[in-house]
Amino acid sequence: MTSAPRVITALAWVVSALFASAYVASAEPVPATPEIVDDDIGVLRLFDEFVSSGAAASRCAHPDDDAAARFLSNFQWVSVHATREIGRQMPASSPEEVSAELARRSKAVKDRAHALVKAEGCESTSVQELVRRFAVQSTWRRDG
Repeated sequence: MTSAPRVITALAWVVSALFASAYVASAEPVPATPEIVDDDIGVLRLFDEFVSSGAAASRCAHPDDDAAARFLSNFQWVSVHATREIGRQMPASSPEEVSAELARRSKAVKDRAHALVKAEGCESTSVQELVRRFAVQSTWRRDG
């Protein structure tokens, strides 16, 4: 059986791998890229919340293997829908450009969460809220 820290490390690796190739490929600035805004449904905000809680949990929590696996499954579902929403907002963009935009968004949110952990520590109220969100997101029962 895999230990929880190894699952969190694997979770962080999978999240990074989901976005790494698009992010690296998009290292050059893209001219006239439209600003991506939060959508009416809220899937982009939900994506941001998953990224931030996953980033905080990777540094400050020790969930069991089942919780980490459920979180990852839910995060993958949210990621698919976030990708669709960005594609809807950028209709003339290629799938690679859409992936690159989601990768940029993910990196920015993850960097903010890691900076929060570094500045305030794992025991701060703000970081503990993110860790609690991770726990809730790992038990989320989505429809569809």
